[in-house]
Amino acid sequence: MNLGLPYKGSKAAIAEELVSKLPPGGKILDACCGGGAVLMALAMSLKYDKVVGNDLNAATICLLDAVLINKGQIEYEHPEPCSRVDFFNSLQRIENGDFTVQDCVNKFCASFGNDGKTYLYGKNIEECKLTTEMMLTAPTLSERRRHYRKFFDIVIGDKNDDDGRLQKLEFVQRLQSLERLERLERLERLERLERLERLERLDIFDIDYKEFDIVYFDIPYKGTNKYDFEFDYERFYKLFAYLKTDLKIPAFLSEYDAPFTCVAEFEKTQLMAANAGSSKTTTMEKLYFNGSVEEYRRLMGRFYDEKDAQISLF
Repeated sequence: MNLGLPYKGSKAAIAEELVSKLPPGGKILDACCGGGAVLMALAMSLKYDKVVGNDLNAATICLLDAVLINKGQIEYEHPEPCSRVDFFNSLQRIENGDFTVQDCVNKFCASFGNDGKTYLYGKNIEECKLTTEMMLTAPTLSERRRHYRKFFDIVIGDKNDDDGRLQKLEFVQRLQSLERLERLERLERLERLERLERLERLDIFDIDYKEFDIVYFDIPYKGTNKYDFEFDYERFYKLFAYLKTDLKIPAFLSEYDAPFTCVAEFEKTQLMAANAGSSKTTTMEKLYFNGSVEEYRRLMGRFYDEKDAQISLF
């Protein structure tokens, strides 16, 4: 199941498995929720009474809030396609700090690889792609028919024999079936996301952690260049330890390597680079805990997996 915004560093591929390694509790905080994959998996797991998300990225929080918390701000049934001009205008407004929910939708949903920087379609295929979108989502039947005819003029041309008409019919039927299936899956997910309480936009060093039973962090990985800012790892490590020693709050951290107890490992495959063509890399991500192995086992209770006992602990 794909969850959240599929951007660089996304946990979408391992979100559900990762959440299965977190202990149950009352209220959990996803302190660096990013694209929301783990946030959504937490809510859908039914292991927590309340789930709270936090991230410094204003556009991300705005979009997640519109989708998960204060719903009704996004047009799902008849969305307007985002052109190249629309896309770059939205990026400019977000950069200026004066943007709408639709600008956030354009940034993340109309960018190549969801990188939030590069427009999704090349100039040579933009017209065909936007016509396809309107063929499926235009608000009136007459508009959909108009874009339908335009689409097949582009793709199939003037071919109007029996074979051509059959191709058109089969194509539309497949699209309609897929659309119905996606709507059902979306409704089922939204019903289970009611445990999401709120979203915040705070620096992780400014959060009041006392209200939370469990905290999960997905900080920028040390030694990588995924982000355009410097992260204070030593200060964070002190905070991570402080949550346990002073506040008695179990905290978990996703990283490649960290000076804490490793309780789980996940193999993650990353695909696609916008400027380098398709590529695939496999990495081993780890989940760290600010307590001991025995404490982790006790917190997990019936959710504990004996296979995790085989993992090397640091």
